[in-house]
Amino acid sequence: MANTVRVPVTSVDDPYGDFFHVAYENRWTDGLPVIPPTPERIGRFLATVDRDPDEVIAVMPPRKGPASLRGIAANAVMAGCLPEYFPTVVAAVEAINDPSFPLRLLVGMRPETPFFLINGPVRQEINLNCGIGCLGPGWRANSTIGRAIRLVMINMGGLSPGGYARSCFSSPLQYTFCAGEDEENSAWEPFHVERGFSNVQSVISVFRATSYIALLAPLDWAQSAQALLEHTALSMVSIGNTALYAGNTSCLVLFNPERTRLLADAGISKSQAKAMLYEYSLLPTSHFRKTDLPIMEEKGRVVGGKVSLVDSPDEIQIGVMGGTGIHAVYLPGFSLEILPHIPVSKVIESGSTQ
Repeated sequence: MANTVRVPVTSVDDPYGDFFHVAYENRWTDGLPVIPPTPERIGRFLATVDRDPDEVIAVMPPRKGPASLRGIAANAVMAGCLPEYFPTVVAAVEAINDPSFPLRLLVGMRPETPFFLINGPVRQEINLNCGIGCLGPGWRANSTIGRAIRLVMINMGGLSPGGYARSCFSSPLQYTFCAGEDEENSAWEPFHVERGFSNVQSVISVFRATSYIALLAPLDWAQSAQALLEHTALSMVSIGNTALYAGNTSCLVLFNPERTRLLADAGISKSQAKAMLYEYSLLPTSHFRKTDLPIMEEKGRVVGGKVSLVDSPDEIQIGVMGGTGIHAVYLPGFSLEILPHIPVSKVIESGSTQ
């Protein structure tokens, strides 16, 4: 996508339709309608960050396209963001371009995508959904922030189907995958505080997710915290789980606040929950096909006659969000030894130039 493109309006009654047609023909879109990024709209977005509009903050793989703030703002406009979302979008682009995040591996055959978890005061400022339906449709901030990052990946990185994007099936999660943590109702410390940030800082963290797996709680979950964690851990392990065939990976489990309160009331901290999930997820090698074990051994997944999902409890990340109920969500990760999967967190900075 060029820095400046003039799109002729052939219909006074449907200028948005004209732009969408041009954007679709040029593969500037994810297939859904986009808003024309006029200079005036882009200017309102750039006014929310105190930085040079032409500053290149990232080089987007695989095409190695330079991502300037002006170009990122254009994609955020197209995605339907409000100007006040832009500092979060900027931090997200910086996060996926951190050397610790293997963005260039997203061109493979797997249907993986970045998942963005947002913490801090910015959640209220932009009306981000952290509760019921937080991973689904209906909330502008959740929907358009994640979509803006995908458009940046398409237009600046070249990740469009038939181009550099070569996923066998792809995933509906690649349209947008962004939510906030429900810090106020969780019994545990927020994710960003666990990583060393303060409560008053607004932070966005990015994870590499290969899929979305809904986990149902056991029937006796309300009476037994141990049963809840054991059931969750066993649900995380399956023969086809890509994490079992990778090294240096991590995963993310999303609990609702109700589950954290149950565990906390039983005297279980977040770190203890991670340790229990790790122990309960260890399965004997007899559970797996013999032909699968050599590669698992090569990747370090077989220890003491058991298969481990991750290298240590610290690689099981826990986020808290969602509504009341018996469900949880598991987001498997994937990585390679040369590019370990480590969640990356960036502070969301904002400041007006006007």
